Amino acid sequence: MLFGFDTENEHVAAGALLVYAVYRSRDSGRGPSGYDMWDQIERFVRRAAKRADDVGEFLRNFKPLMACGTINPKWTKTGAIAMNAVRFEDGSIIIKHNENEPRDFMISITEAPQEYQEKVVEALYGQTQRIILLVRDRLERERPFETAIIVE
Repeated sequence: MLFGFDTENEHVAAGALLVYAVYRSRDSGRGPSGYDMWDQIERFVRRAAKRADDVGEFLRNFKPLMACGTINPKWTKTGAIAMNAVRFEDGSIIIKHNENEPRDFMISITEAPQEYQEKVVEALYGQTQRIILLVRDRLERERPFETAIIVE
């Protein structure tokens, strides 16, 4: 399981997290809805990925289609732990880490090397149905906990 999705393919999981974060952050009153919502979302993912060279371009193309003004960091957890290292004059290093879970902004995906980002975009375009199914699976698994999730 990578990034909360039931897959071992990191590029597919990264693509699924991008779609999931935008889906969760969308304005549900203006974005895709109705019985063919997932059909629309699948088309939007393919359209946005077709014209993108990297993850930033994909998000720039995909967010307006989904009526997503900005991505809420509540939905962008990759599992990376943020830490700060302090080096002293004597050469010793102290690593500081907040015990409370810090917010994660998908930096490991959005700032990844260009080759990695290209493979994520290729997965979004070439394996769209698989990614949509992973997103829907995660949403189904989260459904029992929906009442506990408080949107900021």
